[in-house]
Amino acid sequence: MDRLSVLERIQKKVLWLGTYMVHHANSLRPNLDGAKVGGHQASSSSVVSLLTALYFDALRSDDLVALKAHAAPAFYAIQYLRGRLTSGALRELRSFGGLQAYPSRRKNADIVDLSTGSMGLGAVQATFGALASRYIVDHVGGRSRGRVVVMVGDAELDEGNVAEALAEEAVGRLANVLWIVDVNRQSLDRIVPDGRLRQMRAMFEAGGWHVIELRWGRRLQTLFAKPGGDGLCRRFDAMTNGEYQRLLRLPVGGVRKALVTDHEGRVDRALDRLLSDTSDAALGELVADRGGHDLRMILEAIDEAGRARDRPAVIFAHTIKGWGLPLAGDPLNHTMLLTQSQVEALRGVLGIGDGEEWDGFAPGSQEAELVRGLPPLFTPPAPSASMAEVPSQVDETYPAECSTQEAFGRVLGALSRLPVADRIVTVSADVAVTTHLAGWINRKGVYFPEPKSNAFADVPQAVQWKESPAGQHIELGIAEHNLFLLLGALGLSRELYGELLLPIGTLYDPFVTRGLDALYHALYSGSRFIVAATPSGVSLSPEGGAHQSVITPGIGVALPGIVYWDPAFALEVEWILLEGLRSVADGQGEAVYLRLSTRPLDQSLAPRPSSAYRAGVLRGAYRLVDARREPGWDPDANAVGIFAAGVMVPEAVQAGRALRERGVLASVFVVTSADRLYRDVRDPRPYLEELVSPEEEGVPVISVLDGHSHALAFLGAALGVPQMALGVDDFGQSGTRADLYRHYGIDAPAIARAAQVLLGG
Repeated sequence: MDRLSVLERIQKKVLWLGTYMVHHANSLRPNLDGAKVGGHQASSSSVVSLLTALYFDALRSDDLVALKAHAAPAFYAIQYLRGRLTSGALRELRSFGGLQAYPSRRKNADIVDLSTGSMGLGAVQATFGALASRYIVDHVGGRSRGRVVVMVGDAELDEGNVAEALAEEAVGRLANVLWIVDVNRQSLDRIVPDGRLRQMRAMFEAGGWHVIELRWGRRLQTLFAKPGGDGLCRRFDAMTNGEYQRLLRLPVGGVRKALVTDHEGRVDRALDRLLSDTSDAALGELVADRGGHDLRMILEAIDEAGRARDRPAVIFAHTIKGWGLPLAGDPLNHTMLLTQSQVEALRGVLGIGDGEEWDGFAPGSQEAELVRGLPPLFTPPAPSASMAEVPSQVDETYPAECSTQEAFGRVLGALSRLPVADRIVTVSADVAVTTHLAGWINRKGVYFPEPKSNAFADVPQAVQWKESPAGQHIELGIAEHNLFLLLGALGLSRELYGELLLPIGTLYDPFVTRGLDALYHALYSGSRFIVAATPSGVSLSPEGGAHQSVITPGIGVALPGIVYWDPAFALEVEWILLEGLRSVADGQGEAVYLRLSTRPLDQSLAPRPSSAYRAGVLRGAYRLVDARREPGWDPDANAVGIFAAGVMVPEAVQAGRALRERGVLASVFVVTSADRLYRDVRDPRPYLEELVSPEEEGVPVISVLDGHSHALAFLGAALGVPQMALGVDDFGQSGTRADLYRHYGIDAPAIARAAQVLLGG
């Protein structure tokens, strides 16, 4: 069996199925609302050769693959031909409950190794997955895992998060990473600028990667080697991307003239002689001979990449967007769909008979036999029996005045002395010390794939920066995208590698927005981890608006797949963090977002520790001050409820005392999770109905938090009462806390005034 010939026949089948399933979804399947289904026929076809080489030859059973999003149709066709999908599944591309538009582990976990979709994000999270794999080997043991193969479009490399990842020193040590860049020279709107490829190559080379480029196919290279062929090579290399794309779209007879004639109309006689034996039709095919469609060259390049054992590798594979289709090279083919007549013509070219549209490989055929002899595709290993037992409490005390950020550091320090610490890995984007990770780092060290010397080892330091494969803290540069994507990769360790890790990342709360796209992707991929974001809000008063986070509470409530918390007291941080670790450990819960503060609070304001107190904290709120017990309490005349989150609790208590002097009795509720309260509102028996008693029906409420007021603005509607929502609804600024609280109307007098307004005073 000529394996290469069989692979060439297989890629034709992949091209047909990938193209036809999109055509079926848009033109043949019933479409009640008439909306365009789409499917990216051109973008998918450009990687057919690359995917054929991978899935029918190069991949091994422990290789993980992350594909460019627009490769989905060809990828699904391959999964069908490999026996992991039915033809019925192909018919349901982009339908409700069917195959997703883009590879999604969350929706199609049986066939998708790693979610992609958002440009560049899936590629980087997959690459950090190789770092997670290396970390597991260094800490848990076992053999090294297979490669992480990442396929991206050239336009994806425009995304800044790709450059941020390549700049990480540890990434340059990941020898089991292979990127394949589909260089089809087209983005959605335009032809890619000419200098972009040179810049991309330099970016990878600067990161220490082994770089391979597949520019022209073997047929063109053979022609280049003939006498006079160097002139043709120079002619091609001198073309701009736009000029080359135009060459692809010329009528058969126009290609020769365009090649042998310069911009001033002069004919290159030597070049004309070189091409004289090539027919017009053959010449049209020859100019489209790109290395990214030459199966032999692709396989040789993958093999070469595998021999670069000390560093990652990248293959720049030049392709044609729309390869094999009538829209090949069209600068506007990104959203184009083949017409019925074009599909029928393609059927003839590829030899697909009537009624054979969904056929796979015939049993006993060379294609079927090749597939039968392939190693199985990646299947996640069974989870290790070695799991982490998260304690229900830690042996830790807290000072009389303590911030939630300090409490977080103390809890982590206590955990570092327990067996569960072996599974914890912390991550920070250059803010480890200022987010209270110093104690953890001193005890556990910093992780790096290779041991490093510490130039200050002989000098007393507050933080001992000892880097080695035994460390349990991963330090990143100042790049929040990297932070969230690494957390996403670490949080999938059990699903992908069979070993549980408990990832905890820290960053400044104002910079959650900077990495929000990456955080969303990490959650969409199904990962579970803990984010401690601190310091938060205008309570970080001297730093000014650029370092004050006011919209993050709303982000925490709105993000799916993660529970948002804003605790007030130290013990609440302990309970929430332990609950979050258990949620990650059991694989059933969600990720955790802790919004913490540097403002110390008087811990004597908190209730005495009890099971009821803890239960209320973990359900999202509890009653701190009960005005119902006050003499003269009247729900119809002088009663209000104050719901306060995080550091605003002291102001709420102080406001309640001031109101009491004016004859108004205020119950104070501490909201530890606006997220949990909001979700619970839709339950048949909302927790708010337990928290607020029937006798308080009709009592107006004030809400206050160190952030945008809308995060708690649902409470009045949920309770069916008037509400005044207080918060920080504008940019922050420098000043004392008292100045800022007064300016934004969240101090105790402002809360008291709001109560009197609600009561008509």
